[in-house]
Amino acid sequence: MRVLICAGRYYADTRTCRRVLEAFQCLNEVRVLIHGGNQFLGGEIEDWARELGADIVRYPANWQQHGKLAERLRNTFMLRDSRPDIVIALPGGEDTEELVAQARTAGIQTLLMDERA
Repeated sequence: MRVLICAGRYYADTRTCRRVLEAFQCLNEVRVLIHGGNQFLGGEIEDWARELGADIVRYPANWQQHGKLAERLRNTFMLRDSRPDIVIALPGGEDTEELVAQARTAGIQTLLMDERA
């Protein structure tokens, strides 16, 4: 499966992130792991994917060019360009919620994890 994992910009719970990915992997083979380059989770996400042998696709936000709109524009592009089978959303803010809403509108399965995950 092509899995897009996202979280809020300041979400930093790497243990929960890894647990969620491992639980998902038990049920579905992750072949491609897509993410937006979260400063706290990006390294953990990529380490996990490498351990698994999955391909990694990273979409960092272009803050210099887009300023405050960088995350929102990146999320829209990332969703359209990466063609995920599912979006796994860890806790986040409005931009994460908007990405999930766009995925649902596009008919992409979503899995929302709350703070208790």
